[in-house]
Amino acid sequence: MASLLSLLTVLTVAQPPTPNTSYKPPVPLLPPPGLLMSAVIFPQTFGGAYVISIGVGTPPVNQLMIIDTGSDITWFQCKPCNCYQMPGVFDPLNSTSISVVPCDSSACNQLQRHSCSKSQCQYEVDYLDNSFTNGSLVLETLTFGSTAVLNVLTGCGHSNFGFMLGAHGLVGLGGGPLSLATQLRVHGRAGIFSYCLPNLHGGLLGWLNFSLPNVVLPTGTAWIPLVRTTKIKTHYHVELSGLGIGNMQLPIPQNSFKGGAIIDSGTTYTYLPRLVYEAIRNAYLAKTVNLPRAPATSLFDTCYNLSGLESVQVPNVSFFFSAGPILTLQMWNILVEQERYVGERIFCFAFIPTSDVTSIIGNTQLAGIQTSFDAEAGYVGFGPSICGPPESSPHCHGHWPPRRSIALENYIPPNPLFLCLFTCFYVLIISILD
Repeated sequence: MASLLSLLTVLTVAQPPTPNTSYKPPVPLLPPPGLLMSAVIFPQTFGGAYVISIGVGTPPVNQLMIIDTGSDITWFQCKPCNCYQMPGVFDPLNSTSISVVPCDSSACNQLQRHSCSKSQCQYEVDYLDNSFTNGSLVLETLTFGSTAVLNVLTGCGHSNFGFMLGAHGLVGLGGGPLSLATQLRVHGRAGIFSYCLPNLHGGLLGWLNFSLPNVVLPTGTAWIPLVRTTKIKTHYHVELSGLGIGNMQLPIPQNSFKGGAIIDSGTTYTYLPRLVYEAIRNAYLAKTVNLPRAPATSLFDTCYNLSGLESVQVPNVSFFFSAGPILTLQMWNILVEQERYVGERIFCFAFIPTSDVTSIIGNTQLAGIQTSFDAEAGYVGFGPSICGPPESSPHCHGHWPPRRSIALENYIPPNPLFLCLFTCFYVLIISILD
């Protein structure tokens, strides 16, 4: 077994999950130093989901797994299986490291929904889009690159249906007790996880990594407090104070944001309460009156026909967080090309109205910016914009609050004034040398 303390500093360029004769393999991004284990994230190729390839079992069998911060259970399709069609279904009979979790275990009782079959713990997970997975709760080895993690509580899914088409399963990175992130933290193996979701237009591969809390994180990370909830520990809640076009906040009533927002890598687009959505959509339309419109789709009501245009200037959209930072999105985080019209350059406003009071910030809006989770300290971090070309990546600016449970000698929040002076001095030196 490779030690969890082995340092992975180089990612191997992996082939894309689905072969395409016109596809050029993306360039891998190197994750920050100090990580304990890491995995390559492939661009969106499975209905808006991002996937990683990890090894399951002993000997390890490569499985494509969706990364999801909105759920807890890590699971994979498992024989015998009533499964959606996907080659390479995992066979537990071929693994020497798998063991079944009994019904009377504390882990089984931590499941939101479970049952028993022959004294074995059976899990049940339903997702909001009516997808589901049912099967046996097991202990199994997961391998990230050359690093093996033993005895991970996972689901051996015998009955699966829904959005997972194109992947073997899902890695649950939520804040609940059975998520992979929590298991690693509780056992002292990793305290923080970060990811860079690759932008489709950047030609890059992203990464997911796990590291210890005292790792020096990149300068420019804007830390936002997580809202503690007693009902659902899975979700990473943050408080929103507004939305805007660029850095100009719209006059939306404050109580429209009372439900806060959930950071969810498993949701493709951003969902906003209807009144909030209509305010930002109308403001965006007012700034794009010169762009030709396209018919609405079944999912989006605001679309544009950009065919024949050599260059397009569109406004940015910003999330204003109650803690102070502002997350400003770029074009590729705001407008998405419709697959059914590939080649026709039909782009739609990638936000969706919902009757819920809680917003969900999806992966389209965070592609191109490092997103870090420190659940123990109670913060989520945005930035820096190192996951794609600067001109097409979102950026976060504002306050940098310290994380309470982290030793400050290991993490020193940058001083905005110092950063500004340093940048001005650097630009001056470059101009003189030129």
